[in-house]
Order: sequence, then structure tokens, then C-alpha cells
Amino acid sequence: MKKVELSKPITAHGQQVSELELAEPQTADVMELGYPYLVIPSEEGDTGIEVRPKVIGRYIMRLAKIPKSSVEQLDLSDFQKLQGVVMDFFGT
Repeated sequence: MKKVELSKPITAHGQQVSELELAEPQTADVMELGYPYLVIPSEEGDTGIEVRPKVIGRYIMRLAKIPKSSVEQLDLSDFQKLQGVVMDFFGT
């Protein structure tokens, strides 16, 4: 479980929320949602990562147990913080 303090509160389930707690993703989550990133090989043999914001949003919904409408209320800076937490779960 990872807690994230929000810079701007949101409404979730009819209540004002200023902190989200994200559970660790499970195999079933990955099987249903996919990975929150794509690995992209380059011509030089290196690889790059493309972050998938829609998938990140779905992980936030599932791991924090909040609806899509609440995720859409997030300040962009809070979404980016949560994106970092989700990516950390995957070691990226």
C-alpha cells in the first residue's frame, strides 16, 4: 500500500478526499488492464518506454478504489505523482 497526499482534494464516493491509498497490483490486474507502459525498441538496439496514461488512470481507479469521475478530477500534478507510484510498482 502506498499513500499519496493530493495537492487539491477530489470527491470520491460522495466524500472529499485529500489522500489516496494505492494497493499493490496483482497478476489479475495486469491480465485485465495490461501494463501501464509499452517497451519500444530502437534501431540502435536500445529500448524506450512509452507511458500509457489511460491505463495509468485505470490502475488508479482499481488500486485506490475510486471511480473514473474521481480520477478525472485530479490535478495534473497529482495525476503525475500517482503515475509515478503506479510505475514504481512495475519497477520502471
